[in-house]
Amino acid sequence: MGWCILKWLLLGIFTNFLILSKSDSDVVVSTLDTWEVQQDSKSTLECDRTSILCKDGTECVLFEYLCDGDEDCSDGSDEMDCSEVCDEPDAFKCLEGTNCIQGHLHCDGIAQCQDGSDEMNCFQESDLCGFWCDNRQMCIPLDWICDGSEDCNDKTDELECGCGSDDFTCDDGQCISLAFRCDLKYDCRDKSDEHNCIKPKKVPCQPGEIMCPVSKECIINEWWCDDYIDCGDGMDEQNCKFSEIPCRGFQWTCSNFQCVPDFWRCDGLKDCKDGSDEMTCQSRRCKSFEFQCATSECITMNLVCNGKSDCSDASDEGGDCDSQECTNCTNVCFKTPNGPQCGCASGFKLTPDLDTCVDIDECKELATRPCSQMCLNKNGTYSCNCYPHYLLKNDGSSCKVTGAEPVLLASIHHDILLYGLHSDKKDIISAVAKNIMFPLDYDWKEQVIFWSDTYSKSINWMKLNQYDKGMLIKGIQSDCIAVDWVGRNLYWTDGAAGHILAVNLNSTWHEIKEHVVVIDTAIDQPLSLVLQPLNGLMYWAEIGSEPHIERAGMDGTNRKVIIKHGLGWPTSLTLDLLDWKLFWADGKLHCIGVSNLDGTRIKFFQLAYTQRPFGITVFEDDMYWSDVELRSIQKADKRLGKNRTVLLKHDQPYNLKVMHEVLQPETLNPCEKMGCSHFCLLGPGLKGSCHCGPEMLLADDDLTCVKSDEPFLLMISPTVITQIYLKHLLQDKESKVLPEHLVHQLTNKQVSSADYAWKDKVVYFADSHQGLIGQLVMGSNVSWQKILQLDNEIISLSVDWLGRNLYWITSKPCVIEMASVNGLYRLVLIENLSHSTSLVLHPPLSIMCFSEWGSEDQGDSSKIECSHMDGQKRKVVWKKCRFPTGLVITESGTRLYWIDLDNNAIDSVLLDGSEFQEVKVGLGVHSVFAYGENVLFWTIVHNGYTQLWYNKMGKEQQWFEVEQKIIGLKVYNRQQGSNFCFEENGGCSHLCLAYPGGRTCRCSAGYRLVNDGICEAVECPQQTWPCLDGFSCILNEQVCDGEKHCGDGSDEMECDVWKGPTQMSTVFPNISTPEVSSQQMATSRWFPVSPTTFRESWFSHTDTTPVTSSYGVSLHHGTMTQSPVANQTGDFNATEIGRSGSCTAELCNMHGKCYIVDGLMMCQCQEGYTGRFCEHQVVPEISVPIILGILVVILLVAVGALILKKIAGKRKAHANLQLTAAEHRNQIMMNEAFVEVPEEPQASS
Repeated sequence: MGWCILKWLLLGIFTNFLILSKSDSDVVVSTLDTWEVQQDSKSTLECDRTSILCKDGTECVLFEYLCDGDEDCSDGSDEMDCSEVCDEPDAFKCLEGTNCIQGHLHCDGIAQCQDGSDEMNCFQESDLCGFWCDNRQMCIPLDWICDGSEDCNDKTDELECGCGSDDFTCDDGQCISLAFRCDLKYDCRDKSDEHNCIKPKKVPCQPGEIMCPVSKECIINEWWCDDYIDCGDGMDEQNCKFSEIPCRGFQWTCSNFQCVPDFWRCDGLKDCKDGSDEMTCQSRRCKSFEFQCATSECITMNLVCNGKSDCSDASDEGGDCDSQECTNCTNVCFKTPNGPQCGCASGFKLTPDLDTCVDIDECKELATRPCSQMCLNKNGTYSCNCYPHYLLKNDGSSCKVTGAEPVLLASIHHDILLYGLHSDKKDIISAVAKNIMFPLDYDWKEQVIFWSDTYSKSINWMKLNQYDKGMLIKGIQSDCIAVDWVGRNLYWTDGAAGHILAVNLNSTWHEIKEHVVVIDTAIDQPLSLVLQPLNGLMYWAEIGSEPHIERAGMDGTNRKVIIKHGLGWPTSLTLDLLDWKLFWADGKLHCIGVSNLDGTRIKFFQLAYTQRPFGITVFEDDMYWSDVELRSIQKADKRLGKNRTVLLKHDQPYNLKVMHEVLQPETLNPCEKMGCSHFCLLGPGLKGSCHCGPEMLLADDDLTCVKSDEPFLLMISPTVITQIYLKHLLQDKESKVLPEHLVHQLTNKQVSSADYAWKDKVVYFADSHQGLIGQLVMGSNVSWQKILQLDNEIISLSVDWLGRNLYWITSKPCVIEMASVNGLYRLVLIENLSHSTSLVLHPPLSIMCFSEWGSEDQGDSSKIECSHMDGQKRKVVWKKCRFPTGLVITESGTRLYWIDLDNNAIDSVLLDGSEFQEVKVGLGVHSVFAYGENVLFWTIVHNGYTQLWYNKMGKEQQWFEVEQKIIGLKVYNRQQGSNFCFEENGGCSHLCLAYPGGRTCRCSAGYRLVNDGICEAVECPQQTWPCLDGFSCILNEQVCDGEKHCGDGSDEMECDVWKGPTQMSTVFPNISTPEVSSQQMATSRWFPVSPTTFRESWFSHTDTTPVTSSYGVSLHHGTMTQSPVANQTGDFNATEIGRSGSCTAELCNMHGKCYIVDGLMMCQCQEGYTGRFCEHQVVPEISVPIILGILVVILLVAVGALILKKIAGKRKAHANLQLTAAEHRNQIMMNEAFVEVPEEPQASS
């Protein structure tokens, strides 16, 4: 695979490469010169670097005499094998003689033929040669003319160049957009864009800023003494001293407290301003043509023993300088104070015997790489060359890209900055996003820029001509985007959901945009992503609990963690395919990291100017990064981190990309011939494979996606719902990893139970941590939605997918409740359960079953009960169990399965209680199970991991491993059947509860059943005002009195236009009426009703003694219906209506008893509950302890006033009297009333 990429890079450069090797750190290309003849081991003659030894070893001839038609060697060997070069396809034959040169040497500006014919008639314009300069010694592409970079030594390529009509010309010739002129920010290198501008009125600097002493500008603190002049007066870089702060982990501390990267220490270059990084270093070994002084200095050998001291300590003179010549040197001999010494010419080195010279491989042996791209070692020298689409610059070592000028794209707030990397030209595309724009990328083929808009939760695009724009996909969260220019897809990461996803590039967004989930398992907050489509690979960084960098195929296969140590918060990744390197920015460790593509040989650039690097990209010989703390874009040498330059220093840059055709080369797209119906993703080795979006499956032809009507297993974890189709599970029997699946994240949730409705594609789940019931639509971009907020923990949840109702078990009190799936209507179905743990429904048969563990206090034993779905006809199905849970009813409705945690076994029985079976034994303590489609599933926790086992009944069992904790398993197939609630809610206005052969209509709390199926709201009495939530009545005088009495606060809304209540009886708004939204009604009825005080004037009786019931409701005597059942207070006569159709305990949410007082239904709540329908738990009041505390303080003050003892005693008695009255009033105030009873007119005598 690596060879394929290198082969592409080397195509068209040289045809005489014989050896190609790649080291860990760089790419080194070596060649054996065609005419290099190996030294005869028997010969003692040594030729210099410009000559070649004849084959007989007797003489040397110049290279230029080779194959010139004349035999210069006595054995004629200089004219042998000449046809080898001439036989090459692109060889050039000189006009005189028989000499041939290789094709790439023809018209290269240097004459190799003796007659110079190889450089005749060479001026022909081409993509690589359009302008001659340097006295026709160099030819450059036309694109390099007037690009801001001096490529010719005579600088003629940049003469008479100017800026465009839409540009501002800086004093130094730099071109910037007119939009940057006089914008109060320096954009020209020489700051001339802000000269002669109207200066605004000076304003004080903001916190975190410093004012320049003379020019009075405000700059941020981080710009002061940062080696870059920001103030117009330059005072920010004067008298700077490094503070004594500890350097970071990958830095070395200079003597002046400056911090430099640790690998700059002793590299031969002084990087500390005081030069301390090169002090106390090991002495550099001099080259073979140099002499090492006693001071470790190196001087050339011709300066030694010349009668003049050239070493600072004169150690190059005296001693044995007059000694005789060398006797065994094969190259040259030098006189030294230590006696004669063999030496070598430049480009050679001595062997260990100190006599023989051998070639130095400069491409490998030098401390720093001599060439920016390709290094070709030769005998005694080397040469540099470039990859395709690059040309060697006039320095002979670095390469410059051909074609259009490379442009740096930078996201800055709402804008996109375009910065020419050669010309330094600046331009801007303004207001492309409504919010801060972090990720961006481009497609060179279509000349399109893509970016993610956090405001609209979309990925948008725009043509570079700025005329065409649009939206690619909406309703998504993206932390990073990356364009696959080969497979024509766009990838993005969703860190919150833990997904890597993809969408096709060539389609536009409509209401529903299909996408494919590439990776959704074992991924923790992916933040950055980079693609390598030429290999079908992608790399991403995760910043979760264990930050790491991972690699995989772009189809999600062959995953491998390549870097898992030394990372803090890697925010951006980029690839350098010229050097086969991976770069990343780490904001937490304040550094830039680099490694090989396999994660080896890691190095960190922890510079003084990398405070919080965010975005990073690499091009040619430089790396570019944005720093969100320094608010700058900078560049430096990509190999050493030196030669740092500030490109931009204002606003807030984020993501960076270099845009150029060489970075997105065209190649064969394997997906074009695949014929995939939906998505084709590239994989390792540049192979394509077909994939499907959510809720779809790949058909047997591996090309077509079809609707997913196949049975599947739902794997329930606290924060993840995983969908595994049984088709995939049973196909891959040998794999021990999670099969192909769909993942639905529920971030920050603690799911305790879940169920699925096939028709609506909805998962209903209970969150035990937040006390709610929610829903998640499978396959949509919409996140979960809350249905109900509850006070109690939910143990088990099940959905009636025919009647569209939810059933659940709560822990305290242990009851079975139910509600409509929209949460509008709710009631308690079965109460007084002892310890129920599991609930299961079979809607077509209209039956439900639940388990009870019993209570030792009450002497109840464990059992499994079943009943109709309306709660009637309860019967015990099985008693011979201890801790039954996880109930499952088969699709046929004939058999019941459960797991008994006492013996860790799966048991089964028919619903009539017969034919008991022990299905599976030997399960673990935390095991869960499921059964469906004749397949049994169960879990076993082993060494911290969960193994999910499965087998078809009687067949061989298989297993695979998952990392998440599994709390439930359920198997689903297409749900079919009907019951009496299936159509039009069975004719019920609120809740329809099915039973075999019929249905029962029930009403939600606060409503009563009238006629058959119609629920009517309970009326408010006269002289009261209905709250807008429809669940409370308050007195007229309490409306707009400055205090909220309604749970929804509606009594204090629009009080400036309120005219006063109407003196008439009002009725609660019906929940289904348009005046009250369903969302409001779903939540507002759980708000507490404000405390209310009853007044004696509300009643016609003369007895004003208040009576407080045992349920915490303060009442006065009123006219009540006589009851055959004596009440517990004994203070008034009441009739308990019982479980009638209108006034029942269900009206009081099973937390109290219902009574009718003067024709009005009221609830007397149990201790610990309050509210109109006993729907709220009482929060303990602290007013009485506060009053008692005040009393203690008063008593202490009274005791201290000894001289006024008598007066203090009187005051104390008076205070006690007041406190007693206040305590009595507060006792009344602390109770929440069901309803505030209006004043009744006095009867005439």
